[in-house]
Amino acid sequence: MDKKKRILIIEDDADLQDVYKNGLSDAGFEVFVGSDSNDCFELLEKNPDIILLDIILPGGQNGFDILETLKRDEKTAKIPVVILTNLENEGKTAIDVGACGFLFKAKTNFDEIVAKIHSCLKTS
Repeated sequence: MDKKKRILIIEDDADLQDVYKNGLSDAGFEVFVGSDSNDCFELLEKNPDIILLDIILPGGQNGFDILETLKRDEKTAKIPVVILTNLENEGKTAIDVGACGFLFKAKTNFDEIVAKIHSCLKTS
């Protein structure tokens, strides 16, 4: 049996954290959740296979700052990152900075999130 893929979700909205965590757990993933850059860098010890990352986060670093840091570090550069945000016009920036994918929360259903995760895991 394949081991469960590990997903790290960095999302500051507690309700969305619960929705994503429960849904992705039900879809067969092992899920870790944090709400800011400190959580993200601490939870990297869980060796996630993929990261879902919001852009607007508390604590001084936004999702793009985190993404740039991840892509500069050889230990984390190969982890695919999907930007999941309500900033609809940031898709090009997300891809330019190194994201595997971009999803606009307000117009994305759960099946699309799972499909994007699978797509990014296949290409990583």
